[in-house]
Amino acid sequence: MSFFRKYKTIDEMLPGFWLKKQTEICHKAAMTYHSMCLVFADWLETKGKRNLPMIKITQDDMTEFFYYLGRDKNLDKPTCEKYCMNIRAFWKYAEEYGEVDELPFDYITFPRKKKDQGADAIPMECLHVLLPIIQKEDPQLYLACMIQYYCFIRPGKELRLLKIGDIDLNSGLITVRQENAKNGIKQIVTMPQQLIDLCHEYQIDNTDKNLFVFGKRKMFNAKPISVNMLRWRFNKFRDKLNLSKGYKFYSFKHTGASMLHISGISMRELMDQLRHTKLDATQHYLKKHCGIVNNRIRDNFPSPI
Repeated sequence: MSFFRKYKTIDEMLPGFWLKKQTEICHKAAMTYHSMCLVFADWLETKGKRNLPMIKITQDDMTEFFYYLGRDKNLDKPTCEKYCMNIRAFWKYAEEYGEVDELPFDYITFPRKKKDQGADAIPMECLHVLLPIIQKEDPQLYLACMIQYYCFIRPGKELRLLKIGDIDLNSGLITVRQENAKNGIKQIVTMPQQLIDLCHEYQIDNTDKNLFVFGKRKMFNAKPISVNMLRWRFNKFRDKLNLSKGYKFYSFKHTGASMLHISGISMRELMDQLRHTKLDATQHYLKKHCGIVNNRIRDNFPSPI
């Protein structure tokens, strides 16, 4: 390391790395490299080290970061390994330009993540208690729950920033716009007839298409509802009824997927409705959130007596 040279920081090197990756791989994969490096840069900022030259980032810093991913962010081992691979590629890029003199990735360990705090699917007996009360006292929240349940629209930007014009009741389709979709790709979702009928009751087909479905003041509005407001309102109903705290606002997505799977629909059709690109992603999702129902085992297991 030369003491007379000004070495570059992560923020100074990242744009070049981003452009290089865009020429080598698809846009979505390049975005993953870029976003994971930014997560590391943001973490360094919390430690007061973001403005340090990359050459000053040590093995201890890397070890602490990956411990943070597993301990505080609750990421699983495969995800931590993906972070390690992508950030290491960034460091390799910096090494090629003489900005670092070693790759500080020796002895990286990934701690066990904390107990899973994900949402549970809500059983039918609880839905029969919960939903009528929500429908009566908070119609906007009820519609949000049903769109999640029937169409698996994610409760973040996909749901909160949904506009009237994104819902086509004639064709029975909901459009998830590119800027709102989790994977950054415009997607189309099938609406079951029950949801189409519900949207007619809400007169969505007679409403200004530029308004947000979930707007402020519990109505269609030019301004979307604030972040986490629907979740906060759902939690009030859940706690009032003394239901499990494992039932969360986004439980309706898991619940709908579980119910559709039990109904006997094909895995391929379920994959399309969940908007997964690979069948094994759907199988993993069902196993994690809903369990896997094997009808042949359930109905044909031989009795021992």
